[in-house]
Amino acid sequence: MSGHQTVKRRDQFDNLAESLEVHPSKSQILIEVRPEECTLEKALVILEDLNIHQVHYQVLQKGNPSCILFFLPNEDMREAVFRLTEAGFTRVKGVNPKPKHR
Repeated sequence: MSGHQTVKRRDQFDNLAESLEVHPSKSQILIEVRPEECTLEKALVILEDLNIHQVHYQVLQKGNPSCILFFLPNEDMREAVFRLTEAGFTRVKGVNPKPKHR
């Protein structure tokens, strides 16, 4: 066998990210949080600093790491994902809501 072959193992974050269903009216952001530095509280402060109001979240997986799913207004998702990754959250997945039919 020549060369090194890297096999990426799927983990719970990958499985959760793939299983996300598009919400009819809210954007969703799945993040992985760790108690050492990338915490739920830190993520909430980042969203608050962006003036994103009425953020609802759901803990999909508890432990270290934990996976949290945020539901936010549509227009806020891109900037929120950018700011979260900029703050050190490396496992982030954003999903836009269903497009409105005219």
